[in-house]
Amino acid sequence: MTRPIPFREILRLLDAGLGEVEPWTARSDLEYVCGAILVQNTAWTNVQRALAALRGATAFDPRRLLALDDEELTALVRPAGFMRAKSRALRAYVRWSLSGAGREAHGLGDDALRGALLGLPGIGPETADVVALMVYRRPRFIFDAYGRRLLRQAGYAVGDWSYERARRALEPAVARAGFGVPELVRFHELVLEAGRRARAAGGWEAYGPTIGIGGA
Repeated sequence: MTRPIPFREILRLLDAGLGEVEPWTARSDLEYVCGAILVQNTAWTNVQRALAALRGATAFDPRRLLALDDEELTALVRPAGFMRAKSRALRAYVRWSLSGAGREAHGLGDDALRGALLGLPGIGPETADVVALMVYRRPRFIFDAYGRRLLRQAGYAVGDWSYERARRALEPAVARAGFGVPELVRFHELVLEAGRRARAAGGWEAYGPTIGIGGA
């Protein structure tokens, strides 16, 4: 049985195979959190429309967002779908971020921060880890659907595992690789781009061998 490709080697292969990747650069932490929540179960193009509407209405100022009534906020995020649930999640995060607990979040340990984020409505394991990595600069590998498909191609027995099952099983291997936060941010950006290219190519079985990940 072929041994899985080590995480650090996967990062090297992605870097070499994909070249320059243009990341999404949010203009504020709140914009990034909004994007992470709105992208759940929808296409990024829909998220971009909702973010543009939010930017025009609030400039991603947390107090301006909270000043919107439920009908106004729901209308703004409508392009991203599930607008009532997502508007509740956005409002809950902003309230928390402005509270004493939220203001102290940067001082929390990694696990405590993750627990605090998971305690907010509409924030599940994947979103919590994305926010922890990209906003709070905590070392997290994102085991999202693109990530799990990539890892399967790289020889990891993730099968149809859930996000949390993959995280619990493989986080020790990520930790042993000794990634810094900037590397994990880059890894996340590359995984997203590779996933898009693999989908366009017809799947990882077709795309992976072109960048040395899997195949004969």
